[in-house]
Amino acid sequence: MTRYREAFTWTRSIDEFVQHIVSEPPLLNVCAGRSSWGDVTLDLYEPADVAGDWTSLPFDDDSFGAVFADPPWDSGHKIEVAAYMREALRVAPVAYLMAPWLYCSAWAKITRVWYREFPGVHAPILLVRYERSRQMRLAAA
Repeated sequence: MTRYREAFTWTRSIDEFVQHIVSEPPLLNVCAGRSSWGDVTLDLYEPADVAGDWTSLPFDDDSFGAVFADPPWDSGHKIEVAAYMREALRVAPVAYLMAPWLYCSAWAKITRVWYREFPGVHAPILLVRYERSRQMRLAAA
C-alpha cells in the first residue's frame, strides 16, 4: 500500500531544526558522534556519555521519552536499522531516524516525515518520527 506523508523543507540549520522537532524528554542521542545534544549520548566510536552499540541499547524499557539516531548513511548500515528500531522503541515510545531511507514495519508507526532539500539532483535526507505501535506492545507482553 502506497502512503503519502507530510514533508517539510528545512530552512534553518540542521541542529536548530532537529532540536526544535525532537522535543520529547528525556532524549537519548545514539550514533551521537561528537554531539553533546540530548540528555544522554551513546556512541561506539566517539566520546559519549555511554559507550555502546546503537543496535543493542544498554537501558531498561521505557527509560527515555525519545531516541534519535543519525547513523552512517552508506547502504551497509540498512540492516542495522531494524535492530535500532526495535531497541529504540523498547527504551522509548518515540524514535527518530535521520537517513536517506525509510524503515517500514507494522509495529513502528510512521507519524511524520521531513526531508532536506539541496540544490541539484541528489538522494533526499529524511527525518522520520516513529511511534511504538500496539502490535509491538502486545508482542513484548
